[in-house]
Amino acid sequence: MNSFLSIFPMMFRARRPSRLSDMQAVDVPFWIRKGYEGMTFFGHIITHSKEDADHFNQYWDAMKNHEMIHLYQARSTHDSWICFYMKYLWQWLKACRYHRRLRNAGYLLNPFELEAYGHMYDLHYLDDKESGTTEWHRYVNMSLEERLQIYLARKRSACD
Repeated sequence: MNSFLSIFPMMFRARRPSRLSDMQAVDVPFWIRKGYEGMTFFGHIITHSKEDADHFNQYWDAMKNHEMIHLYQARSTHDSWICFYMKYLWQWLKACRYHRRLRNAGYLLNPFELEAYGHMYDLHYLDDKESGTTEWHRYVNMSLEERLQIYLARKRSACD
């Protein structure tokens, strides 16, 4: 699925988040930045290569769990991909003003990413969250400075 036009059927044929139990990974390398392994896109996981897509489709590891958390977040945003992406984009834009203090601040301080990174290694995090995850709400209500402190603390603990 390497063509640019292959993205559009994913958007228009997307099923509601609550109707998905898993997300199929597909390779569309030009849609994903270097340094990122996958990206949730309307019920699919976009990857760099066919090998990466096969790995996501075969194994439920930390990165797959991270992307699946986004599926469950979409369930908690009125069970709508459009609503999820609108909220995600709004939070990304708000956090971008910290770009001088933190490269990729729009991404790293985004409440949806904070929840996903915070629980990606807990492979049982989604076990009892059939209707969606809601921890991202707590991050939305925090200041950007508080989110930055959480991100930095996690980064320090990962280095230890």
